[in-house]
Amino acid sequence: MKEKKLKVLMLGWEYPPKLTGGLGQACYGIASALAEVVDLTLIIPKKDPASILPGGKIIGLNELNFEDSFFIEKEFKYESFAKVKYIPAYFDIYPISNTNISKVEYEERCIEIETKIPQKSKYKEVFNEENIYGINTMEKVMAYTKVVVEFAESMDFDIIHAHDWITFLAAMELKHKFNKPFVAHIHSLEIDRVGEFAKSKIFEIEKSAMEAANYVFPVSFYTRDCILKYYNVDIEKIFPIHNGIDHKVIFKRRNKKKKSQSKEKKILFLGRLTRQKGASFLVETAVQLLQKSENIKFIIAGNGDRLREIMQYAIQRGVKSYFEFHGFLDKKKVQEIMLESDVYFMPSISEPFGLAALEAVSHDLPVVASHQAGVTEVLPDILKANFWDTGKFANYLYALLNYKGLKKDLIKLNSKNISNITWTKSAEDIFFYYNKLAR
Repeated sequence: MKEKKLKVLMLGWEYPPKLTGGLGQACYGIASALAEVVDLTLIIPKKDPASILPGGKIIGLNELNFEDSFFIEKEFKYESFAKVKYIPAYFDIYPISNTNISKVEYEERCIEIETKIPQKSKYKEVFNEENIYGINTMEKVMAYTKVVVEFAESMDFDIIHAHDWITFLAAMELKHKFNKPFVAHIHSLEIDRVGEFAKSKIFEIEKSAMEAANYVFPVSFYTRDCILKYYNVDIEKIFPIHNGIDHKVIFKRRNKKKKSQSKEKKILFLGRLTRQKGASFLVETAVQLLQKSENIKFIIAGNGDRLREIMQYAIQRGVKSYFEFHGFLDKKKVQEIMLESDVYFMPSISEPFGLAALEAVSHDLPVVASHQAGVTEVLPDILKANFWDTGKFANYLYALLNYKGLKKDLIKLNSKNISNITWTKSAEDIFFYYNKLAR
């Protein structure tokens, strides 16, 4: 007799092809690999017509008919979260807009808002908005929670698996209502995004969810240590699960590697221009590197709340002409720009993992990263420095751009390291803990 598969209800927010960061890419990798061994249903706010989940089922709330009988207007139960304090007045893309300011300034720049649950008639409108975050992110989170909890009444599932704070309210209510085990997957923390004083409602949601969860899956030991330090969660239920990479795609990329026609050496920075990503340290590193060599161009791919500030700082430091700002790039453009670059640079202040570094290695790029990045746990041979040590960053970049033997050796070592980094391995680790919960 065929063994019955575990039924997993997974809660996500971003999903390919619509991505704003690593969250959606990780959700796809994990869900796709898990769908080979469990009966998996993924619920996201907005499903694109091109979204697929091989072996599993994906439900976009934007596609539901909210006149269906299971959506009966009920009294909403989230009184404790009805008033959301200290939510930044302007929400950028996920994660929430970051600022390099003091706690007092942060709270002064925040507003207290009354979070209202949209009427049923407006659900479709809310979930169909182009930006799945935006200035009404919390409204969307509350609507998502209400709809998911009601929709789940018609579902059969054994385990709840939720990705990041935006889905945690729904996961906690599902656990309470249906008495099912819940695992909290942590891709990023408010501590990473805002800093040590991040005692906002988002912080409270994260803390409450990790306390309520049966297991907590941070994407690195670095993030596990942040959870222990700032959230005081029981270490006995925290199990780091590293992200993976698709090796079928790697093989195709390596056959496409092309040489840039430019004589300039290109250093690539890919990501949101925010406090968390260390964008200001990028400019200071450039200043020091350009004292050694001027045949360099910094390629900046990404948007963020620090973009204008970084541009101004580059002008102030006299290095603006050595920077190219490309804004947000789609996946195809990212691959093209990686194929033409010489080094990948990730000076993050706090990086739970750093999937882009794996992408860079898959394009045969050497990587320079901060010690404060979880990806260094699976890529031990990349060159590393503390995020504030711009002098060491500059020396590393200079060496990789000028010593071909060093660059070749590091590419070889990193290529060997990523051979064992797969989404299947991540799924196997998760499945092990699923089975412990199902006993």
